[in-house]
Amino acid sequence: MVSMAAAGKSNEASAIATGEFLAAMQSLHGDALRTVVRFGSAVAGEVFTGQSDTNLLIIVDTLPLSVLLTNAPAVQQWTSAGNPPPLLLTLDEWRSSADIFAMEYADILHRHEVLLGTAPFDGVQVQREDLRLHVEREVMGKLLQLRRAVMAVGSDQGQQRSLLLNGLSTLMVIFRGVLRVAGTAPSKDYLQLSRDVGALASLDATPFERLVQHARREVQIPVADATSVLTGVLIGMEQLVAYLDRADGSARTGSTSS
Repeated sequence: MVSMAAAGKSNEASAIATGEFLAAMQSLHGDALRTVVRFGSAVAGEVFTGQSDTNLLIIVDTLPLSVLLTNAPAVQQWTSAGNPPPLLLTLDEWRSSADIFAMEYADILHRHEVLLGTAPFDGVQVQREDLRLHVEREVMGKLLQLRRAVMAVGSDQGQQRSLLLNGLSTLMVIFRGVLRVAGTAPSKDYLQLSRDVGALASLDATPFERLVQHARREVQIPVADATSVLTGVLIGMEQLVAYLDRADGSARTGSTSS
């Protein structure tokens, strides 16, 4: 269990890293920098001890190769601290890509924190059909990714547990997308989010709940249980793919599922 003092130091270090990264972006982009927005688990209030996982959207006027190369050291330092690579878009790209990245846009628009500048969100909307297609693609993609990862780590249960925990934030983004497609506002609480998806898609949410509890340092998953949790997650993702396929079929035929 991490002490409160250690957690405080971790949060402080994360804040300093974010401030340094923002300063670097301002210095590198100058007047071309429109905004930096934080989104994802940190803004949702679900921050796991020992994980930075700060998602940033950076919008600029232009992105020539020379600027990307100059950005490289700051971004490398940012990701080496455990953060995902920032989403770096031009203003025109941001305004025209809601149909392509519908799941991420829905997450950003619903809950975000502007760190620099003014977010150009007016007029940007996510269409339900675009979101449905994107969620279906991401769920299937995540399932395929998990299968590849399992073959890479083999029977090493420690690595099995690590690959599940490393993919937890992505799973929660997908779960939020699934609920939004169904017309349900997703919960901020990851345990409730997992249960809601389980109820919606008729799948066992227990493996996903165990991952959340482990990441929160509430109830740890013993290494010896990693394979069983992994099995449950894979089965759950397969069932989620099947649920979305059924829902898609009902939408195409205009019928309602029982």
